[in-house]
Amino acid sequence: MSEPQKPGRPADPGSKSSRPISDILQLNNELVQNLEGLVAEHDNRKKELDELKFSFDQAQAEIKRLQEELRHANQRDAERHDQLRQLEQERVDQLGAMSAHLDAMRAAVDRYLQQRRKAA
Repeated sequence: MSEPQKPGRPADPGSKSSRPISDILQLNNELVQNLEGLVAEHDNRKKELDELKFSFDQAQAEIKRLQEELRHANQRDAERHDQLRQLEQERVDQLGAMSAHLDAMRAAVDRYLQQRRKAA
């Protein structure tokens, strides 16, 4: 009994293909060109990926630098806010002292004027 024949395979390994050799060579050349195109596309995409990774790393470094700069700016802002609060408190204290001094001077002037009226 003979074995059933599989499609795409000759019944006898020694028999010739049903396609002419020129067609097979042309298909083979097309396949090679397609593969070369795919390899070139792969290389281009790999290059793009490397460029994207580099850009991403640069962006991450820039973000880190900006975050550090922001942290320092916030620290300086907090320090300046504290200094302003201290200056404001000093001014309030000075105004309180000046007000008390003026009140004392006003009272002294009033006493002086009352003594002058009594003496007159």
